[in-house]
Amino acid sequence: MFTPSELIAAWPVPLPDDILRLREAGRYEEAIEAIDCRLRCGLPEIMQKRLTLERERLRRLPLSYPYGSEEALKKVQEIMPDVTEEEFRRMELDGKLDYIFWQGEKRYFVRAALSLTRRPEYLRRADPSASPESPWLDPMIREIREKGRLARRIELEMRIRPEEEAWQEGVYRAWLPYPVESDQQRDVRLLEGKPTLIAPSDATARTAYFEGPLARGEAFALRFSYVNEIRYADPLNAPPPAEPLYPNAAPPTAADLQEETHIRFTPLLRAIAAEATEGAATPLEKAKGIYDFITTRVRYSFVRGYFCIDNHAEFCACNMRGDCGLQALLFIVLCRISGIPARWQSGCSISGDGVGSHDWAQFYLDGWGWLFADPSFGGGAFRAGNESRRAFYFGNLDPMRLAAARSFMAAFEPASGFLRLDPTDNQSGEIERIGAALPFTGREVDDRQVLVRWEDAE
Repeated sequence: MFTPSELIAAWPVPLPDDILRLREAGRYEEAIEAIDCRLRCGLPEIMQKRLTLERERLRRLPLSYPYGSEEALKKVQEIMPDVTEEEFRRMELDGKLDYIFWQGEKRYFVRAALSLTRRPEYLRRADPSASPESPWLDPMIREIREKGRLARRIELEMRIRPEEEAWQEGVYRAWLPYPVESDQQRDVRLLEGKPTLIAPSDATARTAYFEGPLARGEAFALRFSYVNEIRYADPLNAPPPAEPLYPNAAPPTAADLQEETHIRFTPLLRAIAAEATEGAATPLEKAKGIYDFITTRVRYSFVRGYFCIDNHAEFCACNMRGDCGLQALLFIVLCRISGIPARWQSGCSISGDGVGSHDWAQFYLDGWGWLFADPSFGGGAFRAGNESRRAFYFGNLDPMRLAAARSFMAAFEPASGFLRLDPTDNQSGEIERIGAALPFTGREVDDRQVLVRWEDAE
């Protein structure tokens, strides 16, 4: 009925009051019935789009909250055996355990227990040997500071296939993340795989697109390499360089200061921006105030799929918790409200343990040009008591990254035919069958990104 992009454009539209009440009461099936009735009533087209979008969200949301109270407590006790029912209740009252009401019962988020281990007080109980020093990050950060730059050639494999129970004979379309040619990233090489199309190097969400039949258990796959180079910035303690650190980066545009579908200057966010930048006189001081606010006060937490969150930055600010993407979006919104150009980057973070989906931000300062901010890595350093590492991620990244998207909610090239499993980002890839979308199951995505090797690069 509507294209995916038309549905996404309706995201900020409010819901009718009765449907909102049913959703908040956990009466999802009744809410879907009400939506179906309303869609037959000649509503304005924009409301039809919003209700069609909400119908799919209501179908997906319970799948991410599979545990009742007893099961959720057991999941927490698997990590920390000494947690009692009373402590579990206190965690819940303190907002440390994410749950929804569904069919009259509290249902807990699938990663609620794992989120607790991102807090120092619980991490020490779960793993007494945990150290604030990272054997992977801290030596690399020291090297970047000493040399002034560090470049790595990284080789990755990516693959995607339909889940076993979703497979049917037919022609499939898939979009795997592919390196953008960006400020810090260059010399992209396709090594293996035969994609039908690779999006242009300046695409907002660059993908390798595949189209063709797949046998049961078969996957679309490719292997590529690229160079990621970080140039050290210390804007708080050094004057701007003679030219921007990344001189080939395009200057900011009006779009880097504006509201968008997912970047809204709400009263709450305006008030937080004012608090975080109070007393700051320059864009640098304001950006640092925003970074300090997020890294020291917003708690890291795994969250439901972004598709099931209304206003991402406001969700993070209102709950004072969020994962890497929500924290990056909060940083971007607060910067833009404060008159600082800011934008999104996302893809993967690579460590000695493997490859994981990750998001971060960029902000612009005169003289320096585009710099990086990674609030979630900075917040992790704060929780570990590692101020040196926290300071590094204001202005810098490590080079062990894959940047595949430069805009949140970016469309694919070519466009997807159905609403994506994650219409906000693309870190693990998307797949659909011509004629049918593949079902959202709520299960954790299998490892689709594999680090082949990395080496120092010139």
